[in-house]
Amino acid sequence: MNLNIYLLEDFSIFKLVHILISITFLMCAVWLFIRSFRGIFNNRPYIRIDKLLSIGFIITLYLQLFFGIILFSNLGSNMGYNYLSIDNTVKVVSKRLWPIEHIVLMLFALLIASLGLYISLNTQSDKRKYWIIIIYYSISLLLIFFSLSGIYFF
Repeated sequence: MNLNIYLLEDFSIFKLVHILISITFLMCAVWLFIRSFRGIFNNRPYIRIDKLLSIGFIITLYLQLFFGIILFSNLGSNMGYNYLSIDNTVKVVSKRLWPIEHIVLMLFALLIASLGLYISLNTQSDKRKYWIIIIYYSISLLLIFFSLSGIYFF
């Protein structure tokens, strides 16, 4: 059995982990939003699972930041260019700074989500906690989707 020593040069492991964390983040976000909307419209109390989902949302964002920085490091500085080919060279200029834009927007998304978690944990009303989570985490998700759209649409 051969050991592929070029696997780490490719950053395949880090890409895979980053993608798996992104999927976990998305599942956590969907579950959190469903519980938050149910909490608002059905007047449910803010219980421990809601708090854990909010914290899980933030933890997965921090993990994505960690692995994203590894992918963005000098060893993987060509990560933003490996999807370009000769037939779409016109898009080279617009995609050239995508990795930098992506990481800056992700940092803002993490900051806004962390602020939302802090405010929601210091709020007394259950309904208000749900609203704060929905507002701040929605802004965070919009920033994330906007930063990801740069690779596909711009």
